[in-house]
Order: sequence, then C-alpha cells, then structure tokens
Amino acid sequence: MRRTIHKKAKNKANQDGNSFFKILVLVLCAAVFLWLTWILWGSTSNSGPAGKYVYNLLRNILGTAAYLLPLFLLYWLYRAIKCKTLAFFTLLFGMSLALSGLSILIAFLKTNFAQSSLMGGLIGDFFFNRLSGVAGKSGAIIIAIACTFLGIHILFAIPWKETLIKCWGLIKEDYIAWDNAKADLRQKIANRKEEEKQEEDSKEDEEQTPEAEPIKKAPPKIMRATAEMIKTPQRIKQEEPQEEKEQDDGNEERKTTEYTLPPLDLLRAPEENNLCGPSDAEIAKATNLLETTLKNFDIHATVTGVAPGPVITRYEIKPDAGVKISSIVSISNDIALAMKARGIRVEAPIPGKDAIGFEIPNEKPIMVTVREILQDASFINSKYKTTVVLGRYADGAPATSVIEKMPHLLVAGATNSGKSICVHTMIASLLYRAKPDEIKLMLVDPKRVELTFYEGIPHLYDPKVPCEDADIIKDANGAVKSLQALVKVMEKRMKIFEIAKVKNIEGYNKWAAEHNEEKMFFIIVIIDEMADLMLQTKAAIEDSVQRLTQMGRALGIHLILCTQRPSTNVITGVIKANLPSRIALQVASKIDSRVVLDSNGADALLGKGDMLYLGISDPKPKRIQGSYISEEEISKLTDFWRAQGGPDYPIQIKPETNPNQGTEGLGSSAEEIISALTLILERRRVSQDLLKAHFGSSARATNILSVLEMKGFITKPEGSNRWEIHFDLIESALNELKQKQQQPEEEF
Repeated sequence: MRRTIHKKAKNKANQDGNSFFKILVLVLCAAVFLWLTWILWGSTSNSGPAGKYVYNLLRNILGTAAYLLPLFLLYWLYRAIKCKTLAFFTLLFGMSLALSGLSILIAFLKTNFAQSSLMGGLIGDFFFNRLSGVAGKSGAIIIAIACTFLGIHILFAIPWKETLIKCWGLIKEDYIAWDNAKADLRQKIANRKEEEKQEEDSKEDEEQTPEAEPIKKAPPKIMRATAEMIKTPQRIKQEEPQEEKEQDDGNEERKTTEYTLPPLDLLRAPEENNLCGPSDAEIAKATNLLETTLKNFDIHATVTGVAPGPVITRYEIKPDAGVKISSIVSISNDIALAMKARGIRVEAPIPGKDAIGFEIPNEKPIMVTVREILQDASFINSKYKTTVVLGRYADGAPATSVIEKMPHLLVAGATNSGKSICVHTMIASLLYRAKPDEIKLMLVDPKRVELTFYEGIPHLYDPKVPCEDADIIKDANGAVKSLQALVKVMEKRMKIFEIAKVKNIEGYNKWAAEHNEEKMFFIIVIIDEMADLMLQTKAAIEDSVQRLTQMGRALGIHLILCTQRPSTNVITGVIKANLPSRIALQVASKIDSRVVLDSNGADALLGKGDMLYLGISDPKPKRIQGSYISEEEISKLTDFWRAQGGPDYPIQIKPETNPNQGTEGLGSSAEEIISALTLILERRRVSQDLLKAHFGSSARATNILSVLEMKGFITKPEGSNRWEIHFDLIESALNELKQKQQQPEEEF
C-alpha cells in the first residue's frame, strides 16, 4: 500500500516537472522570438551589443534568409501550444533545410544582380559554389528548391495535392469568367453595330419616303369554338334487346328488365343561330381599349388572339421582349376599371402558349343548356358509361369529363353559386348515358330538398336495405350505415375480383360475360351537403369516405362530395388527399379557394355556374361555364325512368342478425342489457368506467361492453378512441326487451 502511494506521488511529481519544463521552454522561446524579431526587423541601434552581435552573426551565416527565422519560430510556438508537443528537433531540421535552400537561391540571385542588397551568407555561398562545381548552376538551383520545399513540408505539413487541385480550379474559374466576359463584350459590340446600322437604314428610308403610310398591325385571331353539334335528337347507341331472365339470389327470383334510354326531346332545345360570345366589332373595340390601357401604363404588349365564350371572353396578350409578367398582372384591377368589367381573372401564362390570358365577362352572357352538350359529338362518341356534362370552357368548347378517370370529385361553392345545378347536370348526364343495370346512384341529401326529384327511379341504390326499400338517404345515421354497408360491398367485390383474377370492373365484366356470370354495375355516391354529415358523425363518415376513396376506384365505386362550406373542418386533409379532382364555384374568400384548389381564383368567379375545374392530370384549373337544367326538365326525365320501374338490384350483403335477438354464451342477462342501455340513453355516453360504477364489477362491465359492440349498439371507428352510440337502435331494442321481461329469464 505504501509502495503504491509512493509510486503515485512520484508519477505526479514527474508530471508536474514535465509541465513546468514545457512552460519554461515555451516562455523562453517566446522571449527569443520577440528578441529576434526586434533585432532583425526592428532598429539595430537600440538592440545593444548582444543584439548587434547576433544580428551580424545571422546575416553572415544565413544572409537575407535570416529574416525568416522569427516566422518559423512563431509557427513552432503555435503548433506547440495547440498540439501540446514541443518537437524541437523537427523544427530545427525543417528550418535548417528551408533556410539553407533559400540561402543557396539568394546566392544564385546575387550572382545575377550584383548591385542588389541580397546576401547568400556563408552557407549559401559555400553550398552554391560547391554544387555549381559538381552539378552546374541549374543543378544547384534544383537541389536548393528541393531542400526548400522539403523543409517547408516538414515544418508546415502542407497537402500539396489538394493545394494544387484547388489552385488549378481557381485558375480555371478565372479563365472561364474572363472568356465569358470577352464573349459578352464582343456580342454587345456586334449588337451596337447592328443597331447603328438599322438606325442609319431607317433614316435613309424616312428621307427617301417622307410621306409613307404607317405599317398596319395585323388584327388578333378570333378563335370561336367549332363544336360538332348534332341538331336531331339522338340517343347513345343501345345494345340489342335481350329477353327477360330469371336469376336466383338466395331464396328469391329476380327478373332483369330491358330499359330504354330517354330521348333528348325531354330537355329544352338550345337557341338557334346564337352567336357564342361578343361580335367581331365588339371584340375589335375591346382589343383596342385593352392595348391602349396597357400602353398608358408604359407596358408594350399586343393582343394576339381572342377566344369568345358564352359568359367570358379570353384575350391572349403577348408582351414584348423585356416586359415582366408581374407588371401586367399587377394592373389587372386597373384594366377591369378601364374595361368596365365586373371582374377579371388573369391566367399567367396560358399553358402551352407564350401569352397571358385576360378573362373578361361579356356584356350579354348566354345560357349553356344541358341538351346542347348532350347532343354534341364529344359526349355521344365517348366510350365511357360514366361520361358527365360540365358545360362549356372559356373558349366555348364543350366541357365533359369521365367519372372513372376522376376517379372521385369534390364540388364546393357558396350559396347560390350553382353547386346544386352542377350536381343535377351530372346526374342527368348519367341518366341519359347509362341504364340502371349499368350504373347505380347512392344519393345522400341531408337537406332533404335538393335530390328529392329522383325518388323512385330505377337507378337508386342503398346497400343496407333491399331494392324495394331503396330511397334517397336523408339522415346522418342512415348515411353512416349506408356508407359502412358500401364498404362491405367493396370488400366483397375485392374478394370476387381476386377469384376472377382481374384488377378493375371492366375486366370483371368481360370475365363475367365469358363465364355466364352477372355483370357488376358502377356505384356513384353523391353526397349533397358534406358539412352537415361532418357536423353530426365526423369520425364514422371520414373513416368510410377514406376507405371508399382509397380502394373503390378499381371496383367501380366513385364518390362526388358537395359542400357549400369549404373549410378545413369539413374538407379535412384525409378527405382532400383522396379527392384528386375538384370543382370550385364562386366562394367567399381566397382562403376557401385555396382549401378547394390549393390556389386563388375561385373567389373572383361570377357565380351562376361559373366554375374552375381541376382534373387529375391538369396543371392548372380550367374555367367552365356550367350548363343549366331546370326543375321541369328534371321532373320529365325522372318521370320517364319511373315509368319503367323502380330500383332493382341483387342483394350483395346479407342483413346482419337483429341485435335485439338473444345470443347464448355471452353471460349477460336481459335485465343487465336493459339496465345498461337505459343508462347509456340517460347519460348519452358510454365507457367501461361508467358501466363499472353502475354494475360494481370491472369484468361484468367489460363483458357488457363487448356485447353492446357485438350487437351494433355502439361502434368504434378505425383510428378513433371514442364510442359512437346508435340511439335509434337502442330505443327500439329497449322496447322489445322490456316486453320480454315477463318471459322466463334467458341469456341475451
């Protein structure tokens, strides 16, 4: 023990001694550095006899290279302090090589510049003379340079490769910049000469033809829509009539009916000889006014094209070279004032063109009817059953789309903006396009007034009830149950597709035709007011919509969600991410426009069907004037379909067991279930703690909670920790269970 303590004390004493020695050496070297700096670089008159002696000694031995001695010593001090190692012999060796090599080089320079104050010293003169006699002057210089570089490398450890690469890169960049500047200068000189030549030529032309007329500018090109209109009422080509078939569906027999598509005579015919947009004279006047307004703001641009539409006319403006787009867009309000327009929307730039589009409202707007688009070749020749009518684009061309390609659509707009008419137009398009055995409509109308026209048509579909009970879904709880049942239909279709080894509904229908199986129909879900459903049953609705939009596309299930309140509470991130196609009608603010389209523009629309349509593959929204259909036309159309029968479709999901019926093995009596349901109905909530406090047992509370969930009285949506309570189901169950209390006790 004593030996260990003695050894530790000895080691500590040695360490203290070494530290003291290092500090002493560093202090002495620092003093020497300052003294040498003073005598070599300062005044020798105040250095004293010792200083003069050392100065003369160093000058005689090393010559002019002696002035670098303090710099090397300063670098050694820096390395010693930073790395905490003295390495004095490394300093001495490297410094000797570097100074000797420099002395030899200075001695060589002294032979060529005898009048200079350079001195090689004894070392430089001695080695230069000896090396010159052996290897010549060139050999002596090469050896001196090698010694110098070797000494510097030992002292400073310079990475020569990286240094040379970096220096070469800097030299290369400087050369490229110099070459580019030289080329720019040549180009500027050439341009200046060309301008001077053009000025001289123009002056000569003016002198020769002083009374020449000014060159007239070409008028803008008017691009009126030339849609191929079919004036005679026609219908889409129908399949050949088929005989009625009887098919077994469980224990029921269902007959397929041959349906007839409605004629176009049910709709109002468009006006004949109606010019789409303003006349050529009005366009010329507006063009001159627009160019004059731009010139007043010192913006040089010309109107190169005009695309007249039913409600707005788009003027294509091409700015001159050097004019910024932002300078034109920033004066849109001033242009609207000069044009006396209600509002101007700017499209900068127009996709695929070198021009900016100014969409200016027409003085006399024209109504776009559904029939004129239905009888257009673009709609009739479409090969898709889910083709729908939207209206006319800003340039007057017919606007149609395909729900299969959307594949889901969000329609948003303020009150009286034309949202409901837009939905009616799409439904009417489907009724003219497809038969009930090809497309089914699941209509959800929480407002109970918008979609009542379609009650009883054979296209109606509600997966939670048999076909004879299918109707418009008008309450939030019914909508939740129908969407959840539709999710089960979707899952069943997925299993059928897996068995048939197909990936979409078109492939399955081909497979069904080959194997004598029943074809599947498209299911279009239209929710008229999403905000009301989100207010009442947000978690369940959002969960079902998310699953249907993510998985239903290939299975023939498509959603059209409508709302007049486009806020983030209604159009959540989950819903919006799964609705790639959007229609934005007039909204109240730019914030609402960004919620729907992720960009501004919908707040500047005119209303009455004026909309922006953003398709799944469109880089920017396209402006469309929505087509109009009246209530009288809708009534005629629905009456035509109701005359051919009511809803008819096979049952795909078997109804669940009635939750009011008893189930053995659950361990809960009817009295306990009645007590639990009564408690939930009174408290309007449910939890395990609530049931535990009431029944006095955690196990009994857990068991009752499981029974209630199994029977469908309560549900917990995926991704949520809150129970959803179906109060209407609880009320009906309580009435039946209370009637059974008189009977012998049995398990529920």
